[in-house]
Amino acid sequence: MSGNETRSVNSHIEDYLDYYCGLSHSPGFAVLLKGEWGCGKTWFINKYLEKLKQEQKKSLYVSLYGMTSFSDIEDAFFQQLHPVLSSKGMAITGKILKGLLKGTLKIDLDGDKNDDGSVTVAIPEINLPDYLKNTDKSILIFDDLERCQIDIGNLLGYINYFVEHQGLKVILVANEEKLLKDDKYKDIKEKLIGKTFDVCFDLDGALKDFIEETNNQEIENFLSDNIKLIEELYEKAEYTNLRCLKQIILDFERIFQELPEKARNKSELPQEILQILIAFSIEIKRGTMLPQEISNLENEYVSKLTKQANFDETAGMQSEISSHSLNIDTQEPNNLQKMFDRYNEGFLNFLIYQPLPNLLWWQTFFDKGIINSLELEESTLNSKYFQDEDMPKWMRLCHFLDLSDQEFDNLLKEVELQYTNREFKDIGVIKHITGLFLYLSNIGLFSKNKQDLLKESKLYIDDLIAAKKLDLNPGSHTIPHLIEDMNGYKGLGFIGKELIEFREFCSYTITTRQSAIEKSYPELGIELLEIMQNDLLQFYRMICLNDFPGKIDNSYQVYSEIPIFKYIEINDFMEKLLSMSFGNQKKCLSGLRKRYRFTNINKKLIEELDWLKNTQNLLLDKADRSKGKLSGYKLQILNEELNQAIVRLELLSTDQEVI
Repeated sequence: MSGNETRSVNSHIEDYLDYYCGLSHSPGFAVLLKGEWGCGKTWFINKYLEKLKQEQKKSLYVSLYGMTSFSDIEDAFFQQLHPVLSSKGMAITGKILKGLLKGTLKIDLDGDKNDDGSVTVAIPEINLPDYLKNTDKSILIFDDLERCQIDIGNLLGYINYFVEHQGLKVILVANEEKLLKDDKYKDIKEKLIGKTFDVCFDLDGALKDFIEETNNQEIENFLSDNIKLIEELYEKAEYTNLRCLKQIILDFERIFQELPEKARNKSELPQEILQILIAFSIEIKRGTMLPQEISNLENEYVSKLTKQANFDETAGMQSEISSHSLNIDTQEPNNLQKMFDRYNEGFLNFLIYQPLPNLLWWQTFFDKGIINSLELEESTLNSKYFQDEDMPKWMRLCHFLDLSDQEFDNLLKEVELQYTNREFKDIGVIKHITGLFLYLSNIGLFSKNKQDLLKESKLYIDDLIAAKKLDLNPGSHTIPHLIEDMNGYKGLGFIGKELIEFREFCSYTITTRQSAIEKSYPELGIELLEIMQNDLLQFYRMICLNDFPGKIDNSYQVYSEIPIFKYIEINDFMEKLLSMSFGNQKKCLSGLRKRYRFTNINKKLIEELDWLKNTQNLLLDKADRSKGKLSGYKLQILNEELNQAIVRLELLSTDQEVI
């Protein structure tokens, strides 16, 4: 620590500890290092311990956090004094020797021949080695004093024994504000503690130290180049907690390693991610918000701006009327509003509106600790940092805050023309552009009003469906998710997603697509019959739930929860069925039976019950007309398969257990 050319804010404490620990005689008092939780007390004393070790001064350190008895403290001493004996492999031997080291010291303080250690002051039951009795080279450090579960009076009496009777040098580390609430502490403090220092928040020193601990030279170089950026944001946040800072460095190391190499080489891109990480980490740590609230930040911020705009407008129109008579909300701002006020508008723009990767990504990261690497890669490579001629115009327009007036005007006209000409077929891209247009209209940068844009966007979906250019495959897993997802697509968050019109557009897209799919079921049923006749395995996969996870692609299960058979003409089904070999006929009806074997199937499949019964009636009619013939016997066998399917579905319709 003292080797630094620039003296730290706590250099004066280090200077005094050098003097105190270097005394050739017993000072007769302890030194207290105090400060709020997270200010860096433990980091400071650990750095000083390294210095003591380099100077070959003997010392023992113990954190009192959660300790409930003096034997806990002595166990911690023993582990440091005898690390080999304390290991798991030496458990029995260590226990025996530990017993020999302890319990040898009993002192009668007042001459009444009683063991005062159990009455007023606890006496250490540990025979410290000779080298710790050299008072010029022996230091004991007790950290987290206020977090110890032992009675503070007894604890300080215990520590005082080392100072007063064994002549050791003792350093205490604590958040004294918590201790001052106990009168016992106040009474004993004067006798035990001779010098007290406030440990100041040493952001620069701790930050450099944490950066050096990273395991990646590239990350260390990047963070070292951005120390000023980190310090400025920490100061802007008005936060003084080194534990949070260390966690930020560790989290950034994880994220940085997952960034594509191209993204890491764009220095401003990881800088932005670092800034967002710092802001969210601090605000979550200080309790401003929960991780689950991150995805809703944009809505909260827009709400704040709307309230402020309404306030300004009202105040402007009636400037001479008091805020009381205007009934303006003057209550204290909530935590999120305070957070918004801590950061400038420029920083809030990418923290809330267009954060890399996106708000939901950050929510998942902080809530579950998951790094979605694919989304991280897609988002960064589609970000403003990779704008070039190859980037789609709509995507460049999404980064409109980085455009000049001329660039913005030109791009807006070009994208609007593409939109009008229906050049976009990807529903996710259409959602991006629709939300962007609505947002630009909302802030006065687009001439069309939101209602007209909403009508046009709905018409766009209608046109795609009419031209059969919107995916209507009911088994598609990606399209429904894409339509329903309100957060983003292609690594970009939807701009304008907080607007009512955007939500109405998304709702319209869902219902319109579903309606179109349902209208197409008769046509899809005919296609399914062709598959039944030509590829039984494919037919089975399409109508049954997968009971072999990992062995069959779930994307095959197109109709496993859709009552597709009620849309199929019974005569068409029977014609296809009877054209097949008897073996395949059995397999086909066996597939129908297995279709209803799970009790947790979609209840909509019960709508197929009448279809099955009518199909059975037709089958039995054909069997009766062929009675006495082999063909009639075969039809009776097929009926047994079909009947089992009917029985299973009937049980499901009454919520009975399927056997």
